[in-house]
Amino acid sequence: MYKVFVVEDEFVIREGIRNMMNYNNMNYTLCGEAADGEMALAMIQELHPDILITDIKMPFMDGLELSKIIKRTMPWIRIIILSGYDEFDFARDAISIGVDEYLLKPVGASELFAILNKVIVRIEEEKKQRTDIEILHRELDSSIHMTKNQFLDKLIMGALSTTDSLEGAQKADIDLIARYYVLLNAQIDFNGASYSDLLEAKACISRLFKDRTDVIPFFRNEDNFLVIIKGTTKESIDQGAYELANLLKHEYESKTDAVLTIGIGSITDRIGEISKSFMDSKKAIKFLSRFKQGQIIGINDIEREPLKASYIVKEHDSIEEKLKYASRKDIPDIISQYTKGISQSNSQSVLFTYYILMDIVIASSRLITELEGDANSIIPEADNLTLLFDIACLEETFTAFVISLLERVIDFRDSCGDMRYGNVIRKARKYINENYSSSVISLNTVAAEVALSPNHFSTIFSQETGETFIEYLTRIRIEKAKDLLAATSMRLSDIASAVGYNESHYFSYLFKKNVGISAREYRTNHTRI
Repeated sequence: MYKVFVVEDEFVIREGIRNMMNYNNMNYTLCGEAADGEMALAMIQELHPDILITDIKMPFMDGLELSKIIKRTMPWIRIIILSGYDEFDFARDAISIGVDEYLLKPVGASELFAILNKVIVRIEEEKKQRTDIEILHRELDSSIHMTKNQFLDKLIMGALSTTDSLEGAQKADIDLIARYYVLLNAQIDFNGASYSDLLEAKACISRLFKDRTDVIPFFRNEDNFLVIIKGTTKESIDQGAYELANLLKHEYESKTDAVLTIGIGSITDRIGEISKSFMDSKKAIKFLSRFKQGQIIGINDIEREPLKASYIVKEHDSIEEKLKYASRKDIPDIISQYTKGISQSNSQSVLFTYYILMDIVIASSRLITELEGDANSIIPEADNLTLLFDIACLEETFTAFVISLLERVIDFRDSCGDMRYGNVIRKARKYINENYSSSVISLNTVAAEVALSPNHFSTIFSQETGETFIEYLTRIRIEKAKDLLAATSMRLSDIASAVGYNESHYFSYLFKKNVGISAREYRTNHTRI
């Protein structure tokens, strides 16, 4: 099933295409629609359609401008331009952008599906092409490729001076000069993916970077793909890193069963510090490994709050640092490190054991509090000093209690791992809940509110909440509409406007799609007036 997104400012035409998709075809599904390019862009970034059908003349952002952005940021999307303007300049511009088809209105069902089928044939043919794989094989076997990879490996490991780096880049035919750099580190979990699928994914990735001058990509080994991203500003390179991370995940995971965990390092303005960005990207991936793989995270996301920075493992960790990163299987090692040499045969040893136990209890309580939990409910024994002293008197009771305590703390900590960006998500949800009635609220406006780029915010929001920004906004709006339908006698058009939709027809379509019955039926069944 191929996902299609429609952008058209005329509701009647949008509705006609929607009806064609819903009732006349089984190979396609309409995943979303919008009335202009600006509104569509945020939704497309969230929904990742296979095919975009867009009008050419629209307010705010026209179809050609939208197509340019889509081709740059999501090149896998096939584009069909739909227009009532039979002018050569439009067709020429559309072709230069790289759109797949250019159609004139009005378009009937048979003509539309014929074009869609042609586009799908191209998609399928591309999947079967092995030319790029053969080119990739030759490249991997070439001495030039080996020299380039050896140089890049030394560069990211910090084994070269700036002068040596520039000389090595020149020999490897790499343009290394830029204002800013950041390292993107993709760890690949093959997850049973076939060798042929992995080769095809590599070929697709090779195509993605073929004509880009702002990136230096290379496979460090079979399961580790790195990209040095260059940029002119910190803002542009940060947005580009998350944009590229999403693109890589889509290309790799849509073509194989492999899973990518991507870490983004710190931004640096020095060639000699690219190695630091690489080490930071590894720390970001290591941080994710304790919570959930298959996601995208930047070192700045971890360091956004002091607590998150402390999750990065350091050498010679204190008990508190160990607790912030340990898993259940690490508990025996933690206990053995703190009980080595302790003998229960004298009072001094008992007292020492008691101090160790108190250290563990206090560290555990502090971690729970930092994670906004209730330490008293998770460790009710903490205030009973007599009980803790009795526990410390016997090795068996000490060990059993500490195991239980650490398991409770680790389980609670891991339960908080699914909301590592709690403040960002809370602020975003608060803003959405307060501004859902505005028809201009978008991914871009909410991202600006939480001081992140749209791509960065989109990635964080969907990973942390389990739903996309558009899904959340729609759900909030529909729930508010339900309340108004049940508790007021407002007209449907007024309710649509009150929850942020300028078109009552589109509101009615979304309501039925999400609730299962029409807005009128819902009012009849749930009215409270």
